[in-house]
Amino acid sequence: MRATLGEPTTLQAMEAVLDDAGPITVETVVSARWESSRSGLINLAHERAAALTDGPEPVEITFHALVHPDRGLYVIDTGAAEALAAHDHPLRTGAVGQALNFGALRVETGLGVWRGDRPLAGVLLTHLHVDHVLGLPDVARDVPIFLGPGEPAFESPFHALTQPVVDELLDGRAALQEWVFGGSGVIDVFGDASLFALAAPGHTPGSVAYVARTPEGAVLFTGDVCHTVWGWLNDVEPGTFSHDHADGARSLAFLRALAARHPSMQVRLGHQSL
Repeated sequence: MRATLGEPTTLQAMEAVLDDAGPITVETVVSARWESSRSGLINLAHERAAALTDGPEPVEITFHALVHPDRGLYVIDTGAAEALAAHDHPLRTGAVGQALNFGALRVETGLGVWRGDRPLAGVLLTHLHVDHVLGLPDVARDVPIFLGPGEPAFESPFHALTQPVVDELLDGRAALQEWVFGGSGVIDVFGDASLFALAAPGHTPGSVAYVARTPEGAVLFTGDVCHTVWGWLNDVEPGTFSHDHADGARSLAFLRALAARHPSMQVRLGHQSL
């Protein structure tokens, strides 16, 4: 369904206020630590990646807590549910968990434990891959979930493996709400220029990045447009985990250029910390 939040705006209008302090407070929480394939996280076929080899790469599974003074608490992505700390959790021991090396997953701060009794106003997903919705069991079923256009219908070999798990995590929840981007690919989420959603296709066709204006300045959340510190610093898009390398490279270049135009902007990557 069409998102009940947000109105299209322009990149120029967003950038005009990005260097001004804003009202949203941000906390990034490393919910779990994990290892994944370097060739999935970084395009090893890229000429700048010639010195890299495939192998396990340490990654973080995070959620970003955003508090708006009027709108309340939202999270970008969901981290991991506290129940996943159990080594015999079905998601660890089942076929999907084994294929994704979830045996190496170490939960540090479950979303539910972190949140406590604070009400959650909404979930803002960067995309619908399973490692970004592992915290949904700690989210009440009536909390709205917002994500990029076409994400619920997107199919790929990776989704074929993980879709049953994602479907189970989404079962019984309200209809997913899809951003409707204008021609500029920018949405003013709350209508007050405090939080923006940016179309950033490539990793998935509906991947979204977000920019929040905080009292300390702007914060960019790349999602899996860039998983790793190495990829960000060397301008190399993700590898085999992505749907379209060319689109991914364009989205990464767009976000890196945005950050370069606003040097005080903090950058929060998909799975590692700068």
